[in-house]
Amino acid sequence: MKKPIKILLIAVLLLFFIIVILIIKNNNKIVVCIDAGHGGDDVGAILDKRYEKDDTFEIAKLVKKYLEKQNVKVVMTRKKDKSVSLEERCKIANTKKADYFVSIHRNSAKTGNGIEIWCNSNKREEDTHLANAILEKLQNTEIQKNRGIKYGTIDGENSNYYVLKNTNMPSCLIELGFITNQKDNQLLDSHKKEYAKAIAEGIIQTIESKSRK
Repeated sequence: MKKPIKILLIAVLLLFFIIVILIIKNNNKIVVCIDAGHGGDDVGAILDKRYEKDDTFEIAKLVKKYLEKQNVKVVMTRKKDKSVSLEERCKIANTKKADYFVSIHRNSAKTGNGIEIWCNSNKREEDTHLANAILEKLQNTEIQKNRGIKYGTIDGENSNYYVLKNTNMPSCLIELGFITNQKDNQLLDSHKKEYAKAIAEGIIQTIESKSRK
């Protein structure tokens, strides 16, 4: 075999092995589905001209950025301001075989402030562990109140939010302050990056904790 051909063959083989290694490495990545609540015509909670859908999407994009820096593969249920059904959100997470599902929302009420996280009414240990890790990280930022972890829905512990009931992986739903509370809005606006980083760090902590078992 002539030398140039031999060198070319070696180069092709090396390239092949590099591609295989990258594919294997990518397939072994933890997958996290980040669900930015609402979107499109479904604006969510409102205060004047402030829409929940915009706040959730902005935070979701920042969470994605922080997670990807830690070599975590992120799947978004929406990549722009558009309506996505609850069924489609669950389908995306389940089809992509996500390891974790985190839904981001804003609360709304005549009175009330602070951050809370909702989990499935079954009180699954993995869900609670994920929610606890995220809430502890958020507690270390500037928030008005830690409202704790809640199970079920505002209608009671015998009900469930659709996305927490119909996703196949550990999941939780974050109510990132009350859009109807000016102080919560001011804190969110001033600490978007800190909030997003805290959510990402809580997810990372959960992943690392599971890997040590």
